[in-house]
Amino acid sequence: MTSASLAGGLHVRACWTAGSLHDWQLSLVRPPVTQALLGVAPEQALARVPLYFSLCGHAQREAGRLALLASGWATEEPPESWRLWAECLHEHLWRLLLDWPRHFGAAPQTAAFAAWRSVRGKGRSALTVATARVLDETLGGDGNGGLLAPGLSRLDADGASAVRRGLEARLAAFRAALESLALDDVYPHGSGGRPAVGYGEAWIHTARGALRHEVRMDGGRVAGWRVEAPTDRNFSSETGIVKLLPADLPTRAAAQEAVERAVLLLDPCVPYEVEIADA
Repeated sequence: MTSASLAGGLHVRACWTAGSLHDWQLSLVRPPVTQALLGVAPEQALARVPLYFSLCGHAQREAGRLALLASGWATEEPPESWRLWAECLHEHLWRLLLDWPRHFGAAPQTAAFAAWRSVRGKGRSALTVATARVLDETLGGDGNGGLLAPGLSRLDADGASAVRRGLEARLAAFRAALESLALDDVYPHGSGGRPAVGYGEAWIHTARGALRHEVRMDGGRVAGWRVEAPTDRNFSSETGIVKLLPADLPTRAAAQEAVERAVLLLDPCVPYEVEIADA
């Protein structure tokens, strides 16, 4: 099985007729975590979990560790909080510097992103300085409007106010994550379980929302392991996409663009494609 197939994928399809979309089909393929981890010792399972996901490997591992700990089995120490904040910031910047500019027809800020990534492993202080620089010089932290200002105006013109609010919320979440990194805040998480029966569950914050792991142990081996990522919730149906669409979709091309930006805002953690067909 290839790394691409392990990561899974998302296909969103709908038919356009006279200004409206119908006959939605969402196909989401996720990594086969449950099958892959059955019967495995907890230490082996924890080592394998990040390998099944192309993004948020640190958060995936920590959610698994917390769930195992709640079930009475984990023994490893938690990672430093700043490393989890670094991963969260990475996911925000990937979209804000690369994908959203590309969607708006602007050049992706590959050099700025590469420069930030080169500092990611150099410690909390260095990363805080580098992230603040990206905010001030590229994303408008100094009040100059920033890279996405023309795109936000375009969303207004297209009647996509819900997407604009969502994108502004993402920018605010990025700023909040930077502040938490600077303050060395504890990374948000929670857990609970019943060690007597080998059951544990946990959640951890990610750039896309809460990531949840649920574990059942039996005789020192994994008897069940369930992962629920924000992508699973956001694309269980077309409801989240439809809420973000403008009222007016006069052409199939307009519908294609509207659905693409709604999917981008919902931010699947797997490769995706959007297909809008004529009915």
